[in-house]
Amino acid sequence: MSSMPDYARPVRLPRRSRQGVVMGMDGWQLGFIAAAAAILLIFVNRFGPLGLLWGAPLYLLLGITALTTLHGVSAPRMAGMWLMKQARHAAGATIQAYRPEQARLAGTLNLPGVRASVQLWDVDGVGPVYNPHDRTVSVTAELEVQGFLMQDTPERYDLSQQWAQVLASFTQRPGIKRVTLQERTLPTTIRAARDHYDTVAHRRHLDTTSPVAANYEQVMDGSERFAVAHRNYLTFTLDLVALGAQLKSLGGGKDAITALARIEAGNLSDALHAAHITVRKWLASRDIAALGRTAFDPAFAGTIQNRDDTTAGVDPVAIGPMYLEEPRGRNGIVITDSGVHTTMWIHEWPRSDAPVGFVAPLVFARHPHSGDAVTHIFSLVLTPVPVSKALRRIRDEKKVWRGNEKLRAKRGADGSAADLADWDALEKQEQEIVAGHGEFRYGAYLTITAPDEEALDQAIAGSRNALSRAGMEAQILYCQQAEALMVNALPLGLGMK
Repeated sequence: MSSMPDYARPVRLPRRSRQGVVMGMDGWQLGFIAAAAAILLIFVNRFGPLGLLWGAPLYLLLGITALTTLHGVSAPRMAGMWLMKQARHAAGATIQAYRPEQARLAGTLNLPGVRASVQLWDVDGVGPVYNPHDRTVSVTAELEVQGFLMQDTPERYDLSQQWAQVLASFTQRPGIKRVTLQERTLPTTIRAARDHYDTVAHRRHLDTTSPVAANYEQVMDGSERFAVAHRNYLTFTLDLVALGAQLKSLGGGKDAITALARIEAGNLSDALHAAHITVRKWLASRDIAALGRTAFDPAFAGTIQNRDDTTAGVDPVAIGPMYLEEPRGRNGIVITDSGVHTTMWIHEWPRSDAPVGFVAPLVFARHPHSGDAVTHIFSLVLTPVPVSKALRRIRDEKKVWRGNEKLRAKRGADGSAADLADWDALEKQEQEIVAGHGEFRYGAYLTITAPDEEALDQAIAGSRNALSRAGMEAQILYCQQAEALMVNALPLGLGMK
């Protein structure tokens, strides 16, 4: 007789390895250590024993910097990103202002950098996004999850098991570059409730001037500020280089790319339907532009949401920000039209078993003082890893772990519990891959938006409280805010390189 599944604690996420290249150090740190050793060698060879003293300011500075971390990132790496940002400040590249009347190349978008060459197409109600630099095409679906976080635990468990099968199938098919799951929470309007009230009042010939009707109008007006929308999206990105043979069989060119995107959208719809996940609609180019517009200009969101079906969405020419600035001296924020944003990288996940839907505190995060919902975009970027590469990666990481263990033994240092956890995680991952499960390289990003910096600080505090309740930790992507915002705000199948 089979035992019942443990609904309460079925989720366990693998620990992120901290072994690094050597002894937990990344390439930047090793570079600084090598530079310090080279300086020490040069001074000793040139000046003899006195070189140890004369070269101390240089090699000690490099050595100490190599062993220091800032905001969870190695100091050499952080210094490199800070210097790059200062160079962009000097070149005037940290401020982007859109000039509507300026001549532009046909097919370019109002986006900073190389993303301006991204192309949005419309094919039978689906809006493929073609990226000529990465040679990828992406399609985005808005999902209807039927109140997943509101359901009972057994229903959550069943849906998660079926969704896991859909994800596992992605690792067994060539050409899938990236899968992005996104949850967006933003203030909305109660237009649907007002339209329903107007319809009922008209059909039943209700007296809209009565005290009851006036009271109902006041209730709707008072509830407007508490209306919050939670939307879920899935972006499916295809590698056109890996699918070159299939494109050639379809005739090549733009028509082949759009045909391939349409075929894959249909296949994904069938897979999601089998997992009891409904595709509410495939996003067209105007829908994709609307998501970007509301992210960069949240004050404009109500106008977009109140549009009828004939004028829904936003023209792709307005997809990007009219104004974007990375302020000097404030490396953790980026300013756009009517919003101030901070993007964080989720670097720690629940180490112990967690229930399905453990991200619920983050989805429903609130400002600690006002109680208003935190406007945010939470993205989970999944990159499928073929089985052969996954096994090779595990072998390489085991080799690094053993090398670090030998170095620790030579120094007479005992391994820590964290080191043992790294080994256990590698063993568990290898067993799961051999058993037929797929592997993804994943990264998660959280963009928090507010009208000003004071409100942003409150929103960040509320989000950190929610993250701690969910057993997660995040760190702000200092000196990378503009890049991170573009990845999160635009459903274009992008990832942080």
